[in-house]
Amino acid sequence: MNAEQYRAVIGWFNARPAAKKALRLVSRGAVGLVYLLYLGMLAWLALHRSEQLWPAAIVPAAAFLVGTLVRRVIDRPRPYTALGFAPLFPKDKPGQSMPSRHCFSAAAIAGAAWLVLRPLGIVLAVLGVLIAVCRVVTGVHYISDVLAGLAFGAVFAVLGWNAFVLTASAMGFYSIMLL
Repeated sequence: MNAEQYRAVIGWFNARPAAKKALRLVSRGAVGLVYLLYLGMLAWLALHRSEQLWPAAIVPAAAFLVGTLVRRVIDRPRPYTALGFAPLFPKDKPGQSMPSRHCFSAAAIAGAAWLVLRPLGIVLAVLGVLIAVCRVVTGVHYISDVLAGLAFGAVFAVLGWNAFVLTASAMGFYSIMLL
């Protein structure tokens, strides 16, 4: 999107307080629901003493750390900074737009959940896409930022899971469970 398109979308929501409030609720609610469902999955795995607990916990955490470092290195200006408009909801961070941390975190969690319990993975993937749309509509990310975030998180989840399992298996701590 260009500056004019961002301004038009943000102006539309600013002219409709109920829609703006609903968008904020959806945006925050989707993020909260991803983390709540993820913690529920981890608790369920712990309760059942599943050997999937460790990769399900470690892989999204590693994606978060690596993705955060990638953002710092790229340090892409946010659209509201680069294009000179005010985001829909106040934000004062000028850089680290690429890739979207909300998106890569949601995608890594969805990827891990997909490998544990496919229906939960699907729900989390849908929430990840919803988060991506909200991040663009509110003017805090470019479309490319959220797409990169979703791709990074999903690929990291699959590769990270397999790397964890191979490493743990080689060390004798884990039975082979690859994709």
